[in-house]
Amino acid sequence: MGKRRRAREIVLQALYEAEFSERSPRDIVEEQIGRRTPSDESADFARALFIKTMEKKSDLDQVIESLLENWDPQRVSLVDRNILRFALAEVLYFPDVPGRVIIDEAIEVAHRFSSEDAGRFVNGLVDRFVKEFRKDGA
Repeated sequence: MGKRRRAREIVLQALYEAEFSERSPRDIVEEQIGRRTPSDESADFARALFIKTMEKKSDLDQVIESLLENWDPQRVSLVDRNILRFALAEVLYFPDVPGRVIIDEAIEVAHRFSSEDAGRFVNGLVDRFVKEFRKDGA
């Protein structure tokens, strides 16, 4: 598993925990990192992506809702929503990561942590978003 994939999985788990915890985002991400002992590079990326996703969570949720044509946002599972949140945060705030990599990684995380159909769902939304907001396209 790549270093960044490991970081994204940590971010997903930290985002999930943040939905139910009163602890600070920094405490949550540090505990999630501590449980998995990733490389320094993975830990740094996980911290940066998690904190940015948390900071921009309401903006990211609005974008997700706008991408959901004919789909009730309440039907999107919490795991899928969190994958979309961090993937869209990566598209917007981590320009060094190619769009195709963001899409592929989001799909792989969805396959590992969500339903059988989640990969296609995540692919469709993140791919569309990358095409709209990135010059490197998909």
